[in-house]
Amino acid sequence: MIVRPKPSLLNIAIAMHGSIVPKIAWRLALLAVVSLGAVLLMRLHPGPMGRFAAMPFTLIGLALSIFMSFRNTACYDRWWEGRKQWGALTIASRAFTRQIALLDEAARPPLLMGLIGFAHGLNARLRSGDEAAAVGRWSPARDWTSHPNPTDGAPAAPG
Repeated sequence: MIVRPKPSLLNIAIAMHGSIVPKIAWRLALLAVVSLGAVLLMRLHPGPMGRFAAMPFTLIGLALSIFMSFRNTACYDRWWEGRKQWGALTIASRAFTRQIALLDEAARPPLLMGLIGFAHGLNARLRSGDEAAAVGRWSPARDWTSHPNPTDGAPAAPG
């Protein structure tokens, strides 16, 4: 079992790999500029800003928080379902590998390479990568670029 060190709060805050921050950086910057402008407007000219009541902002904030809570729960449910499915694939792959160990030694490599190619192809497909290249690295006996779905393609027959 791999035991990794527990990351600090600073490491989590500045981690960019696998984070959504690079995708929404411009939106965050725009929000920061608009917020800064609102604060400066309130400091420099408090008269016009003082006429706004707090109730509409409170109601919008409440509705937005409930909406974001449901959305966050749905996203987590999808992530957890994917994690369960990937774990089931890992367990099935290990069982398949144990079954292959009973076969003739010459028949093992194509089956194992096809299994590894499937896992890499599925990973590339789920992360919008180059699926044909991922499968082709492990099953080079076939042209995967012309196949519409390389991960579901049948492995090439052993030579």
